[in-house]
Amino acid sequence: MVADMISRSSGLALYLQVADAIRQKIISGEMAPGSLLPSEKYLAEEYDVGRDTIRDAMAYLRGEGLVESKRGYRSRVRANTSRERVWLHQGEVVWARMPTPQEKKDHGLGDGVPVLVVGDRTYPADRFEFGRE
Repeated sequence: MVADMISRSSGLALYLQVADAIRQKIISGEMAPGSLLPSEKYLAEEYDVGRDTIRDAMAYLRGEGLVESKRGYRSRVRANTSRERVWLHQGEVVWARMPTPQEKKDHGLGDGVPVLVVGDRTYPADRFEFGRE
């Protein structure tokens, strides 16, 4: 039973333990990109925790950009998107930060997705990669 992985005496919040367990399933491929996660009720039973704990774990994973949720629908593993390559010029530097509310709106970004900044341009980190020739 998976609940054995969750320890009420570890000192680590239950929702973080659940988030860790689900994250491992996503990283291992057991939960494939684009796939629906089990219902809150099912996850609560599987991990032997309350539904509030599951909601907190899902919020944490959304913040990491691993899952996406819509009100009234089950959460799903964020799908991998193809990335567009941007070639950097000599001396250009790329740095990452979390987007402003306007950048989230402009780029249609979900929670937990940073932007990559080059000069005065921002690029969604889940859709762009950078290289030098």
